[in-house]
Amino acid sequence: MKRISQIVLLLSFSIAYSQTNFKMEISAPDFEKDSISIGPIMGMGGIHTLYKFVVYPDKNVRFMKSFNSAFIRITDQNILTGNIEYPQPILFSYFNPVENGGYGSDVFFIEKGNYKIKINDKNMGFTPDSDTPTNIEYKKLKKQLEIADKKLKPFVDNNATNIEYKEKLLRNYITKNPNSYVAFWEIVSDFSKYGFNRSYVENMPLFSKKIKETFSYQEFDKILKLENSTNVGATFPDLILNSSDKISKSSFSDYKLTLIDYWATTCKPCIKDLPKLASLYKNYKTKGIQLISVADDTTKERMDRANKILGENNVTWKNYFDLNKEFPKKLHATGYPLQILVDQNGKIIARKFGELDEITAEIEKYIQ
Repeated sequence: MKRISQIVLLLSFSIAYSQTNFKMEISAPDFEKDSISIGPIMGMGGIHTLYKFVVYPDKNVRFMKSFNSAFIRITDQNILTGNIEYPQPILFSYFNPVENGGYGSDVFFIEKGNYKIKINDKNMGFTPDSDTPTNIEYKKLKKQLEIADKKLKPFVDNNATNIEYKEKLLRNYITKNPNSYVAFWEIVSDFSKYGFNRSYVENMPLFSKKIKETFSYQEFDKILKLENSTNVGATFPDLILNSSDKISKSSFSDYKLTLIDYWATTCKPCIKDLPKLASLYKNYKTKGIQLISVADDTTKERMDRANKILGENNVTWKNYFDLNKEFPKKLHATGYPLQILVDQNGKIIARKFGELDEITAEIEKYIQ
């Protein structure tokens, strides 16, 4: 079972009812009179936006609109019904308010049909009454990928060679199974856990027309194309952040390197990293390194809070507010802290999520 530090579980719902084509009966005796969640696989990159299925509400299902999540209050009978066009992977999850964290299950694919699930324990171990076709395929594929998966760790900077090795195995599988929803969602999962790699782009065209016509494929294809155009080696896009501030090619021309830090006052790691950023700036500002912070805060209260935090940390470099949401739109920035290192010509040298040691190593390599 996988322990997760934060529960952000999202589903796509519709208020319009249509014909029910899946029915899930859930037994969870350890959670009686408590609530569990059902939602997309966890990860970065905004992958929750790729989901498209309908869950029908009843008296035991409540909605958290801010997260678009389904919370099911466990009783003697827990029946989840809805409509789904094609298989999509989900997690069963539980948030523990005492620990301020939660637990997530292994992956289970929802698809058309009726099935029963028993949640065995507080760690979200579960047992289905019978395996559906997609879940059978998923287990077989994961067995084939086991040697590659062992070389990778989620949410850290992995060796690109190890990611590409796994994608090569997937490429061979997709060539033989172009209709595989499981293989498609495995690429999505890899992107969410290991970050962008161009081998994902190479694998996508191998899927059949049937897969390519799905909402999930088309939305993920857009994400990959945006990532490909704004990742290492690409040109940093012109950004009009608000009525007075912008970042363009001319912003970089007077410096060897510019480090752009995308952050928010709601992000504890961002604030925790500010002293490290201050130290980095102090060490490199005389060596042609510029630092720019861009806060994803738009209300006056939050902007005042941001300025107070910057003052408390003796920040002397430029800080802008992304009121126009240019970072999500043009850079597919789906989280923070995000650091992007740009050279004098506006070329992206590095793109990392809170990995300042690696950013520092990149700076050292560049200025030597």
